[in-house]
Amino acid sequence: MKPSIIIHGGAGSGRYGEGDKRFSGLTGAVEAGLAAMKKGSGLDGAIAAVSSMEESGLFNCGRGACLTAAGEPELDAAVMTGEGLAGAGVGNVTSTYHPVELARWVMENTRHVLIVGERTRDYARLAGMKTESVRPSQAASKRFLALVKEERHSRAVELVRKIEGGGTVGAVAVGSDGVPAAAVSTGGMWMKLPGRVGDSAVLGAGIFADKRLGAACATGTGEEIIRCALTLRACGFMRSDDAQRAAAKAIAFITRERGKGTAGIITVDRKGRVGASFNAEAMGRAWWDGEKGRIVGKV
Repeated sequence: MKPSIIIHGGAGSGRYGEGDKRFSGLTGAVEAGLAAMKKGSGLDGAIAAVSSMEESGLFNCGRGACLTAAGEPELDAAVMTGEGLAGAGVGNVTSTYHPVELARWVMENTRHVLIVGERTRDYARLAGMKTESVRPSQAASKRFLALVKEERHSRAVELVRKIEGGGTVGAVAVGSDGVPAAAVSTGGMWMKLPGRVGDSAVLGAGIFADKRLGAACATGTGEEIIRCALTLRACGFMRSDDAQRAAAKAIAFITRERGKGTAGIITVDRKGRVGASFNAEAMGRAWWDGEKGRIVGKV
């Protein structure tokens, strides 16, 4: 089977302008994913793509993460493979800019599917990862101060919908072995309460993968995505629909139940077909087009 991958850079307000660095961030992430899949699996590809975006500082994850109401970044991530429904998430990570790699370690080395809080630092050390205190980027600190001045920490949900910029990042892929996989990483929502964990760390909400169906990764308002079990629902639609139809049906469901501006989703089915849908103003995404032999990007 030919490898297939699609990634997103978050759904929200604000389209990328001409020359926006996030375009190259997306295409570079797809390239990283494809390179990893040449040597490994769809899971390797999805994680490599997400890790590339974490490192770039261009998106709401890793080095570019948004801040809590206390002015600090707290990172969430998860990985899942369709083989045996294996997966794990991590939340409130403050010791590494690459929580997606930590999530993989938890999946492969523990029996748990979700670990959060300060103890994640200990597991990062056990994983042999470089641990360091995650600090706000200059851009995030500047935006935080502007928000505090404007709103004094109130109406946090309304605030996050006003923010322009990158959001949660994720990838879904199918490798040459035909096994779908997903990976996701985020800083969460701007001005969230410290300790809040969103959908990205939760299997069936932020990501899901089943080798009999496909894989999905969501972005948007985490609480609403959790309530709708959005990625589990999207994969369920792939029992009878291709990846694009499944993505559209999932977004139609959350729009009907929870309103517009709540979510975006990317999908890949077991045949390697990709899909994407969103009910926000925009969602940056890119994928490998096997027929054209090139990477395609859209906002």
